[in-house]
Order: sequence, then structure tokens, then C-alpha cells
Amino acid sequence: MIMDKIKTENYYRALNNENLCSCNYCRNYYKEVKETYPELSDYLARMGIDIEKPLETMPLEPFEGSIEYIAVQYIAMGNATNFKNENIEGVHICIADSHPTTDIDEEHYVIEIYPIRLKWTV
Repeated sequence: MIMDKIKTENYYRALNNENLCSCNYCRNYYKEVKETYPELSDYLARMGIDIEKPLETMPLEPFEGSIEYIAVQYIAMGNATNFKNENIEGVHICIADSHPTTDIDEEHYVIEIYPIRLKWTV
């Protein structure tokens, strides 16, 4: 089995605000990423991934009105057999080497995107 777009979409559809981190770094990410990276958002959506619902963000401190996330991770259902690294809008997309525990029993993998640079608006 390869990446399962429908299961991935269903996973993200089931996530609601209570499932997401509410820290200022993550709230800023949710608010700014889709508008700042529309091509990246479309690419992830074609995989079934909602760019506004990351598994993990790794931000640096805001500086002069902007913030860099050195990595952001997302869950994809299925396996990564046909996954190919990509670069979209200056963002590298690859399989994550390490990530938080997902507590998902079904076959899945975690992708990582980096770097992400956003306005700091929170």
C-alpha cells in the first residue's frame, strides 16, 4: 500500500481546535502559513494534508516582525513507498527522521517541511 489520500483527509478532517496546540507560535503558524505559502498548501492538500494542522512546529524566537520555523511536521496515512522529496516555494519536503509519538495504530509516516518564514502577527 502507498500513501492513502482519503485516510489522510479523514484524519485531518477529524482534528479540531481542541486537538491543536494553542501556544502563540502555533497560533501564528495556523494564521499565516496558508496565505504565505499557497503552492505548498496546494501540494500538501493533494496529499490530503491540511497545512493549518501540523503535528509539530519547531519555531525560533520572533525577530523584527517575523518568525522562522526550522521544521514543521505532518502525518500522512499509508506508507512512504512512492514519496519523493520536493522543494516548493523554497521549502524542502522530506520524510522526518524523528518526530513525536503519533499514537496512530494504522500504517502512516511523518513528513517534514523546512524552513518556513512567516510574519509574526499574534
